[in-house]
Amino acid sequence: MTNSENKNFKYLLFFFIGIFTFFLSGYTLRGIHPPTSIYLMFVIYGVLFALGLLVSRERSSVFILKAFAVSFIALLLISVAFFALGALSHEYSKFMGAEKLEFAPDEFVIVTEEELDEYPALKRAVESPGEYFSVDPDEWRRTIDFLDEKGAYEIKVGNEYYSISFMTA
Repeated sequence: MTNSENKNFKYLLFFFIGIFTFFLSGYTLRGIHPPTSIYLMFVIYGVLFALGLLVSRERSSVFILKAFAVSFIALLLISVAFFALGALSHEYSKFMGAEKLEFAPDEFVIVTEEELDEYPALKRAVESPGEYFSVDPDEWRRTIDFLDEKGAYEIKVGNEYYSISFMTA
């Protein structure tokens, strides 16, 4: 192995140290809330980085700075990707449900069977009171707009009254 290939291998080692830090921190620090978990992640990163320097047997300050940059960028990129994925899944996590009321609320709107057919999520909520279920974000928004336009989230269907709830994760 040439000196150039050896250096590339060592930089690859530090790249994987950055990635491994993220997963090891996630595993060992679950249940610990920010900012403490972030500080402890950097402690784990420091320990792994020091171990990487011992294994690589490099002592040049230029190598150490480049290795730090490579491993830190890997850690940063995987962290950003993880949180972007979490934000994306949060955007699409919409839930809806209905509770059957035993009394007539002060304010309610009447929803007809034809209107229920136009809003399948609302129909499902009314047909299964007490159950909360995942809804397509567009249908969720459309149902909220419909009830806002009607004027209340308490509805009357037939002779029954329901309170409609909307949630996000």
